Amino acid sequence: MNDQNGISNNSISQEEEAIRYRVLIESMNDGFGIIDTNGVFTYVNSRFARMLEYSEEEMIGRPILNFVDEENKKIIRENIRHRHKGEATQYEVEWTKSTGKLVPTIVSGAPMLDESGAHRGSFAVITDITELRESRQALVQNAEMMRRIFDESQVGIELFDSEGILIAANRAALKIGGISDIEHLLGFSLFDDPNVPSEIRARLIRGEPVKYETVFDFDKVKEKGLYETNRSGQIVLDAWVTPLGLENGGEIKGYLSQLLEITEERQTEAALLDTEKKYQLLAENMTDVLFTSDLELNLTYVSPSVERLLRFSVKELENRSLIELMAPVSVWTAIETMKEALEAEKVADQTLTRGDSPTLEILLKRKDGSSVWTEVARTFIRDAKGRPTGVLGVARNIEERKENQKALVESELKYRTLVDQSFQGIMILQAAPLKILFTNPAFANFLEHSIEDVLKLTSKEIQDIIHPDDWNLALKRMEELMKGEPPNKIPMLIRVFQKDGDMQWLEMFGRRIEFEGNHAVELVAMNVTDRIHAEKDIETQKERALHLIDLMAHDFRNQLQIVLGSTMVMELKLKDPDARRLLGQIVSAVERCQSMISKVKVTEPLMSVPLRIRKLNTAIESVIDAHKEQHRDVTFEVSLDVESALVDADQFLEQLIDNLIENAIEHNDRETRKVWISLRESGDGYEIAIGDNGHGISGALKTAIFDVSRRYGGVGLHQSKQICDKYGGRIDVRDRVKGQPTQGVEFIVWLPRTREKDNHS
Repeated sequence: MNDQNGISNNSISQEEEAIRYRVLIESMNDGFGIIDTNGVFTYVNSRFARMLEYSEEEMIGRPILNFVDEENKKIIRENIRHRHKGEATQYEVEWTKSTGKLVPTIVSGAPMLDESGAHRGSFAVITDITELRESRQALVQNAEMMRRIFDESQVGIELFDSEGILIAANRAALKIGGISDIEHLLGFSLFDDPNVPSEIRARLIRGEPVKYETVFDFDKVKEKGLYETNRSGQIVLDAWVTPLGLENGGEIKGYLSQLLEITEERQTEAALLDTEKKYQLLAENMTDVLFTSDLELNLTYVSPSVERLLRFSVKELENRSLIELMAPVSVWTAIETMKEALEAEKVADQTLTRGDSPTLEILLKRKDGSSVWTEVARTFIRDAKGRPTGVLGVARNIEERKENQKALVESELKYRTLVDQSFQGIMILQAAPLKILFTNPAFANFLEHSIEDVLKLTSKEIQDIIHPDDWNLALKRMEELMKGEPPNKIPMLIRVFQKDGDMQWLEMFGRRIEFEGNHAVELVAMNVTDRIHAEKDIETQKERALHLIDLMAHDFRNQLQIVLGSTMVMELKLKDPDARRLLGQIVSAVERCQSMISKVKVTEPLMSVPLRIRKLNTAIESVIDAHKEQHRDVTFEVSLDVESALVDADQFLEQLIDNLIENAIEHNDRETRKVWISLRESGDGYEIAIGDNGHGISGALKTAIFDVSRRYGGVGLHQSKQICDKYGGRIDVRDRVKGQPTQGVEFIVWLPRTREKDNHS
């Protein structure tokens, strides 16, 4: 039947139906494609084209095999053969996008047959299974993660069956129980454990989840013989036990027990509470400002600490733009950074690391018009799909750091000037290969080179500068420093050759440093050539002086022996008492001369002998005992108030004390001679006082008695002064009785306490 226009109603119905199917296919969430008998696309819907990132026109008219790689071509050819047989199939294929990436899909293909049943092509629905694959992978990963959580959890996990019999336990549970192997625990019943309170067991039987803290006693476990354990005593446990299988009114299928040992936690609760208070105080007084904003940088939240930073209250900053708070110098930085971050978000398949954005230095304006430098760390706030919806940031005041950086630059300039103008040579060396990385003018001058020439020296040229006998010493010390050994306290003495061949002595200290990111050795040197020559001259003069002293002492002794021999002959011939008395004085004077020569000879090596720790009171006692034995007619009054007085001295300590006691005895011509000796602490040392009851000495003589040039004092006193000076002490003289010089004299020696006393006490 035809209508007025001669158009068949049946024809219109088919056309409408075709349109409906086309609209349906175009609105599908899946891809749809048709190929002819040659495998060429005759139709693709827009979803399929978007899936492969082509336009529909780019795909229609091209062979299907153009859109897959070699491996997937085999799959498609195999399934096209099924179409020719009139068979529909479903299979997985990875299509190749225009970008070269692969899209995993499930293809549901079917043949197109004409009225006679002949094959006219194929059509297929293509479903993107990217998310499905990711879900499968996530499922596998989740299963593995759950297994690892069970195995590696620090919380003890035990699984019991419906009867409360243990069927599984992780390592943490075994460790808590002191169990070496789970085999020792299998078959253990939760309801037999004496450490589980009876009310807890009752609740579990009723199917109630429980959480409780208990004191777990291993001795009870051993008494009942429940399982083998290497632990004893008591611990505190937090326990969570959950009945399993009760969903939707089901029966109990088992129990999940989680155990956490909290013995130490209970013991340290007070300390933890104190720590929490400290952190709370820190949080309440933090100076950093936390803020959030939308993507246009309009503030949506700011922490109260902003008032300390910018002088604005939180209310004053509501709905304000961050741009308004920035100084002009920082506005462009903030806008460009935001723009770059948003552009990076648009890059396909980009994986963004949150919180990894570099910090920005932003200059902010305060309410009073002043400005402050801040360091801003920021990251995007994201919605459930990971899309940026705002910005989360933390601003920190770095004004002081900026000032410090400025001061550092100025300091570096100052110290660079000091280094350049220093009289000490400073050099930085690279060890392998040997190369000079830095030298100051002083070190270059030591070598009579310019700085540029020194920096150009090769390894061989550096070695040639050092004296051959010193090369191994220098090389060994450099290797030690590069290994991290500490610098020597004693400098290294190295001979070097200048440009004109003259040899110079350098005294050097070295240490390992970091220079331009690498290990290096810094050398600090002084040119001690003049000092070395002077020391050699002094040593020569000293040897000559000692030689002359030896000669004079030998000759003086020979002459004194002649005098003594002559007096012995004269003594036999003289009968007159006065003459014999004068002769006795001559003999006494000769013996004193011999004694003085011996004293001088004894202390020849005084300055070369090293100091060591000695007991002062022991030395005093030994000298006093010798004089008591030698001078039985002298009364000694001794008062040693310190039991163990330690000083830095040598073998001449007794000589110092002996000289002063001998002086107190020999220069006292009273009928009854008396000597007072005392030792006491005084400040950072000890004071020795040696007094006598002689006739004393005048005030003028007291001030000049130790003056070598005036020679009022004898050899013994000057020798004592020299020994005392070596020990870092001092010696003085005063009236024994204050204000009464005729009542005798007192010598006072002060010696410092040893610097190593604490290490040897």
